[in-house]
Amino acid sequence: MYLTVARHLTNEEHPSNRLTSPRPAFSTCGTRDKRIMGNHNILPNMKNSQERPRILWFYLLLFLWGLSVEAQSLINRAPHFLPGGDMARFSLPEDTKVGTPVYRLRGLDPEGSSVHYSISGEQLTVDRKSGIVSLLRPLDRESVDLVEVIISITDEGIAGSEPNTVSLRREIPILDVNDNAPEFQGRPYSFAVAETTRVGTTVFSNITITDKDGGVNADIILSCAADKDNEDACSTFDVATEKITEGEYVGIISLLKPLDYEQRAGYSLVLKATDVASESSARLTAVANVAIDVMDIQDQPPVFLNSPFSATVAEGTAPGTSVLNIRARDGDSGDPRNVTLAIEGDVLGYFSLVQYAHSPTSAVSVADLVTSNKSIDREHPDIFQNGGIYVFSVKATELINNELPGDTATSQVTIVITDVDDQVPVFNEDNFHISVSEDIGADTPLPGLNMVVNDRDVGENARYTLKLRDVKNSAGTFTVHPSVATGRTPVVIRVANVKGLDYDVEDPSLRKIVFDVVAVVKGKQDLDVEVASARVTVDLVDANDNSPVFPQSAYRIRVLENVRPGSLISNITAKDVDSKEFGSVTYSIKGFGSEKFYTQSKEGGLYVAKSSPGLDYETQKSYSLTFEARDGGGRVSTANLFVEVEDVNDNAPVFEQREYGRTVREGATSFQPQLFVRAIDADGPDQGGGKIFYSIQSSNVDRDVFFVEPVSGEVKMNSPVNSSDTPRGQYELMIRATDAGKPPLHEETRVLIRVGVPGNQRPIFRGNRNVGNGPSSYAATVQENAEPETEVVQVMATDPDGQDSLLNYFIAGGARDNFVINERSGQIRVSPDARLDLETGGSHYDIIVHAVDSGTPIRETATATVAVEITDVNNKPPVFQANDASAFVRYVSERVPVGEHVLTVKAVDPDSDAKVVYSIVEPIKAADRTGVALKSIVPYNYKAAFKINSTTGEVFVAKSLDHQAAAVIIITIQANDVNAVEHVQDQFAKAEVTIYIQAYNNSNPVFTISTWTPTNPVIKVAVREEQRLGATLMTLSAKDPLDGRIISKFEEVKGAQDFVSVDPHSGDIILNKRLDYESLQQKSFSLQVHAISDDDKRTSEATVIIEVQDINDNSPQFSQESYKTRVFESAKYPEKILTVKANDLDINDNKTGYGTIRYSLNGGSAALFDVDPVSGVVKIAPNVTLDREKQPLLRFNVVASDTPQGGSEQRKSIAVVLVDVLDVNDNAPSFTKRMYSAVVPENVAVGTDVTTVTAVDPDDGGGGQITYDLSNEGEANGLFAINHTTGHIKTQKALTGKGRTEPYHLIVRAQDGGNPSLSMDVPLSIYIGDVFTNDGVPLFIRPTFNEVAKISENSSIGSPVFQVMATDPDDPNSPNGKISYKFLDDGLDAVAFNIDDDTGLISTRLLLDREQKENYSLIVVIQDHGDPPQQASRVLQVQVLDIDDHKPLFKRGLDDEPQGLTIREEVDIGTEVGTVEAVDDDIGENGMIDYLITYGNEDGLFSIMHTSDNKGMITVAKRLDREAASEHLITVKCFKKSSRPRSLRKQYNRQDPSERQVRIIVLDIDDNKPVFTKENITIGVRLNVPVDKKEANDIDSDAQPITYSLVNSTFFSLAPSIIDTVPVSANHSAVFRLDNKTGELRTASSMVGFVDGFFELDVTANNSEFSGREVNTTVKIFVLRDRDLLKFVFSKPPTDVRRVLNDFQREVEKALLLPVSLNIYDTQFYAKEDGSLDFSSTSSCFQLVGKESYDLNDMQSLLQDPSNIDLNKVYDKYNVEGVQRCAPLIVKAEASWIQLWVLAIACFIGLGALMAGIATCCLHGRYKRHVKRSLLRDCPRVPVSSIGYLSGTGASSTMIITPSAALSEGPRMYEWAHDGPGLPPGHDNMSYHSFPTSTGGKMES
Repeated sequence: MYLTVARHLTNEEHPSNRLTSPRPAFSTCGTRDKRIMGNHNILPNMKNSQERPRILWFYLLLFLWGLSVEAQSLINRAPHFLPGGDMARFSLPEDTKVGTPVYRLRGLDPEGSSVHYSISGEQLTVDRKSGIVSLLRPLDRESVDLVEVIISITDEGIAGSEPNTVSLRREIPILDVNDNAPEFQGRPYSFAVAETTRVGTTVFSNITITDKDGGVNADIILSCAADKDNEDACSTFDVATEKITEGEYVGIISLLKPLDYEQRAGYSLVLKATDVASESSARLTAVANVAIDVMDIQDQPPVFLNSPFSATVAEGTAPGTSVLNIRARDGDSGDPRNVTLAIEGDVLGYFSLVQYAHSPTSAVSVADLVTSNKSIDREHPDIFQNGGIYVFSVKATELINNELPGDTATSQVTIVITDVDDQVPVFNEDNFHISVSEDIGADTPLPGLNMVVNDRDVGENARYTLKLRDVKNSAGTFTVHPSVATGRTPVVIRVANVKGLDYDVEDPSLRKIVFDVVAVVKGKQDLDVEVASARVTVDLVDANDNSPVFPQSAYRIRVLENVRPGSLISNITAKDVDSKEFGSVTYSIKGFGSEKFYTQSKEGGLYVAKSSPGLDYETQKSYSLTFEARDGGGRVSTANLFVEVEDVNDNAPVFEQREYGRTVREGATSFQPQLFVRAIDADGPDQGGGKIFYSIQSSNVDRDVFFVEPVSGEVKMNSPVNSSDTPRGQYELMIRATDAGKPPLHEETRVLIRVGVPGNQRPIFRGNRNVGNGPSSYAATVQENAEPETEVVQVMATDPDGQDSLLNYFIAGGARDNFVINERSGQIRVSPDARLDLETGGSHYDIIVHAVDSGTPIRETATATVAVEITDVNNKPPVFQANDASAFVRYVSERVPVGEHVLTVKAVDPDSDAKVVYSIVEPIKAADRTGVALKSIVPYNYKAAFKINSTTGEVFVAKSLDHQAAAVIIITIQANDVNAVEHVQDQFAKAEVTIYIQAYNNSNPVFTISTWTPTNPVIKVAVREEQRLGATLMTLSAKDPLDGRIISKFEEVKGAQDFVSVDPHSGDIILNKRLDYESLQQKSFSLQVHAISDDDKRTSEATVIIEVQDINDNSPQFSQESYKTRVFESAKYPEKILTVKANDLDINDNKTGYGTIRYSLNGGSAALFDVDPVSGVVKIAPNVTLDREKQPLLRFNVVASDTPQGGSEQRKSIAVVLVDVLDVNDNAPSFTKRMYSAVVPENVAVGTDVTTVTAVDPDDGGGGQITYDLSNEGEANGLFAINHTTGHIKTQKALTGKGRTEPYHLIVRAQDGGNPSLSMDVPLSIYIGDVFTNDGVPLFIRPTFNEVAKISENSSIGSPVFQVMATDPDDPNSPNGKISYKFLDDGLDAVAFNIDDDTGLISTRLLLDREQKENYSLIVVIQDHGDPPQQASRVLQVQVLDIDDHKPLFKRGLDDEPQGLTIREEVDIGTEVGTVEAVDDDIGENGMIDYLITYGNEDGLFSIMHTSDNKGMITVAKRLDREAASEHLITVKCFKKSSRPRSLRKQYNRQDPSERQVRIIVLDIDDNKPVFTKENITIGVRLNVPVDKKEANDIDSDAQPITYSLVNSTFFSLAPSIIDTVPVSANHSAVFRLDNKTGELRTASSMVGFVDGFFELDVTANNSEFSGREVNTTVKIFVLRDRDLLKFVFSKPPTDVRRVLNDFQREVEKALLLPVSLNIYDTQFYAKEDGSLDFSSTSSCFQLVGKESYDLNDMQSLLQDPSNIDLNKVYDKYNVEGVQRCAPLIVKAEASWIQLWVLAIACFIGLGALMAGIATCCLHGRYKRHVKRSLLRDCPRVPVSSIGYLSGTGASSTMIITPSAALSEGPRMYEWAHDGPGLPPGHDNMSYHSFPTSTGGKMES
């Protein structure tokens, strides 16, 4: 039985249900699937008519149920707002634009009817249907901050009932936006501040700033903005704000820097108020200007307007004569005070001021300087000393309120006073008294006469004549110079006749000379008139004019050479006739060899020096000396001494050789060659003249075989020699040499004559080294381990008379059987039995080798020495040192602690590089107390009882000892040489150490020494060295612990190297050998002593260690008895001069200090030095200066003392130190006078002596040699010269015309020749007497040296430039004193200027232009009118000052290309782009150029600033993006820096040279990722057509090609089913295909299975190899059917529509005022209803996609809203004719009223039938329920998880039941599954439509 339950519902009934509501699906279940088609009802088969009544009952019940539903639908319930759609908590920003959708009201009617919305108020409006709320009027929070509205929702009435309306009241806050800039209230601002206001004072606070915004938008920051014209305003004033209320602030201005009205009278301050909005880009700013006036305060002194002041006035000028006009005013120009003038410093009262009355219109005070009633005197000392210049000051004083004095100022007034003849000559003194030495030379000025005549007039008015008048003894003796003088003239008196100056006369009155110097002037009738005189008295002084005189000029003296030292040889003296000290004579001897003699300094005489060894004729036969006599005045006389030494026979003859030897052949009768003995005698001819006589004094043979020639010394043979005459074949003669002196002296020598074998000569060894032994010496080296037969060296000899090959070699000795020699070759080898042991045989062998020739009749033998050195090889094993067996035996108590030292073993390795390592090795044996050897280490491990230090050999206890377990332990110690080279395995030594473990027994004797214990039985005693032999060092004592008796029996077990012995009864340790601490190798020794009890059964052992102590028995010994050193006197602390060293044989012990040496100084000059007490370094002491000139030799003692702590045992030694202080140039020359002066007339000849300066220098050598020089000649340049050696000054040029009243000042320098050189200067004043008339040289007052005159370049012709001022020492009223001015015509500079001949005023002749010439050099010449005229010249520099007469401009042509610059994009703000440069011919401030960008910089990307080198630097001001603009063409304009505007915008004018275009090229960097042309788009898809072309662009210029890739795809189902929309991953490569180059996305398979869903695809674009540079976008693709879309109908063809489709899409989206996207899917010709195409129209299917779902009705209502004016405008703009459905509408067939009435009648008829069939239904009920339960039980429920999209390729459809476990209870659910071909468009496998079959039939649902 099959059951089919169906509901007939088409999609057209409610299109939205398909998209928004899931639909139930039904299926049948059974053994077979069957699809039933057609319009027939599916009913169970009835076999009889009994089933029909049941059907009638069914229809009847259905009719009743419909009536019930209809009744309920007549009730209309109220709508309500949904949450989130009722404007709760809603607010609006005030900057929301009008028309902007701001909210969407959402509501619901319970009956499901449509609702309408409304809103009250004038600000907002709402779309009635959609509920979208839009802004109707603009908002302003500052006016209204809260909007109150009422929102309403209204449904539709039912069956004629009224609609319901629900309203809500809402308050909408208006959010603030920073749309109001701060405002300055009460503008404009201005105030005045006094220039004396203190820094930090608040000067203005009346600034109110408001901001209408709220919150942070109303907070204000006030700052100062710098202005080009007032750049220093912000640094002078500080601005701050003070908050009053929200949005209201007060600005406060305070002073940062002091003000000065005179520098700046006002400021313009630019205030900038900025709010602090959260986003910096949204901040707003307001600007206000504040004018600040600086009030002038009286703080400046008066100012003179025409200073400086100078004038010329003649002395004696009438009173009231006007001299100068003086003008002054107050320095405070703002409120000037009246100024009064007064004179200051006019001490002589020559002038006064006549002040003009003050003008009310002028602040200038004017006064005339006039002469006073006091007559002007040029000769007044103050004026005369200043050269006629009188200086005083004029003072200007401000008057406060025209009464009280205020600030003052002074200016100097210089008056040049000209001379009038109103003075007479005057001598500086009336009387002069001088002393003159009698030896003064002729024409020499009288020394010490400082006479000056002065006429204070000038020029001819000061001329006079000088004469001498004799008073006493002066006639013809002197002359006066000059005879004619002018002004102030030094007078020189010279000696004319020296005969009148003789002190040595009999009449004492002649020793005084008196005369007068008279000054005469011309009087009336040209007569001489004496007007002044001065008396001169001259006392003659005796001079040392006599030198000592020897009686003889030369002496010849003879003296014997054996004269005794100190003997008088000759009494030589001299006489001096001078008196007193000049007659006192001292004597000295000089010359080579003068040290052999001496003389008495006062008495004279020639003596043999006592300290010399005496005279020796043989050393020096004569002496040529100078005997010098010096008187007290320094005069020296000399006499020549020739001392001849007479010979005495005091030298015996001396043989040339101490012994002579010769070998002769047997039987020889003569010597070949001859044999001579020679001796010499040093005595002179008076003692034999060197004659020597030879004789044989003795011989070793009886007969006279030999004789000697007495004169020649030749030894000859009397008879043939015979070797048998002597036992050894050798004659021995003693020959004497005797001289011929008186008495004769002699000397003897021995002559050895050996008799050899005739016919044979001795061989000669060659040798291989050159040593003292001669050529027959050899040297060789061999290792001590050399193998036998190792070659050592080969000796070779030569036979002079035979063949060398016949020589035989033998070792005569020294080989010690270790070396053998080859008899034939001479090769020495190591012998087979050699023992080359360094330790036994030593390291050196001297082998004696003989070479024997084969000559006849007797062989001759040669001898050579071969020195062989044996080098060490590490081949010896170490050896333990032990004198006896007891050295390795120790007794140790079992109570000894672990770590206790037991003994030290020492192994010695004779090898030089040995390294011994110690270890304990097997065997280690032990025995118990019974002597039984221990076999096991259990339980007591005796092998681990001891340990050893591997380096030192010290043995320590390693574990506790146990006498019971092991009484004796024998350990084996091995010493290995780890550096062994040979026999490495055998390089070791072993020693057994026996250690007795003593049991601890309380009954053994106990030593009473406190340091002894049974566990540590050691007694230490310290003994001082050098005690007497037999002395008792200590006494051992012990007692028996059992009875307390004293032990009286001691036994020495081990001795102490015989040094001590132990008394067996008393226990005394007695010294047997001398103890010398310094000679002992071991400073301690030990012995073992047993104390034995009386019963001889109990013993105790004590180890007595005797330590020898050092005593101080040696004094320090210096390495030298005395030290000598040298040091420069410039040496300073801490310079080292020497190191002393002393040694002390005592041991250097820190405890005793006996060997510790400390140094100290004493004696003489010890205070000048310090010594390091430890090192002995002697240094210069601190703060000490050595001075060789005071003490050239320093002597002191250095003391070496031991025992630094002192005490009675301290020992000292002393050494003398002599320090020779060497000279350094530390003394500058010193002049004998502080200053020098001299007088010389101007008419003296060149080379005339002027004076002599003298300096002394105590230094030695070059440091004491003085040279003189004129370091500064001043105005006397080149007039004088100085002798560099003597200091004598002479005239170098003619002085004519150089005379004047003032002296010439020179500086004389004395410089020594030291290194560095030192010098001293002394002033020298030389007066040159004026002899000629016009000798006054004009002097410049102005210009001074290096003075510069300045004038502006715009000065007119004739403008004054400079006033030249000069003076002439001569009378200004005479031609000699009258000055004229002119230029030296030496170039073009003077052409531009004029100079007035009389006044010296320089003015301009031509127009000046600084840009053509800036500096002029004018040589101004001043010249008097004398004969000859005198002149002077000076250079005046004229500087032309710049004015601002040029404009800046760029050097470019009219058609020049713009200047090109490049800059990379994205550089930092402030990066320099480049520079532009303009030029301005002006200089300084006038030439300063500033720049401004006037065009092309509207976005403010660049800025330009002035640089220090007058260029304009263009910098980056904002971010540069090449993709926004790759090139910028800007216009830069240059200005004067002072006139640059703040801003200017004008286009480029190529004819304006002040403008220049700059083209800035922005270089690209890879800073942009690819960008998709469409981001995150939503589209629809049809079958097998391109979905979309995803294009991405990279705006970088050099971007690489873009590659596209499809990363991921996800499908979302929107099918109406019982399951929710769940994302399902899809294989995107099987569904879509993306072209990776073009970005074109196409479908790859059928979309039938994905209808009613959408895909989300992730697409990536990348054109870089670096990660992170790719970009992504999401493509949402809806799989749509045409019936779900709408279409626009355009009245334009597709080609026109496609061009504007994107713009149309954007404008529609904007006009809808909703967050929706308009997806347009195609553009094609419009298809009419009849299927024909309209080629003039276009249709484009589209869909609206947003956050909410839009069905066709929603889309139609939105897009066909007649109230949407904006949308209608868009339609008109783009020719939209209408909006239609994309698919044709399938009209639903509806029933008519007739059909309904027929149905109603049928129902009533059926009602009767129903009543009739009730009985039948009741009967059938049970059967029906039974069938129903069977169906539900047999058909299982399909789980939700099995629902999916199934497709197949079969030709027929098959109903598939998804297998699943059936539920036990609940209703069953069924579904249709499609297993056939792809569904046709417009169908899906989740709808209730019937699908067409292969037969063309339809299946009803």
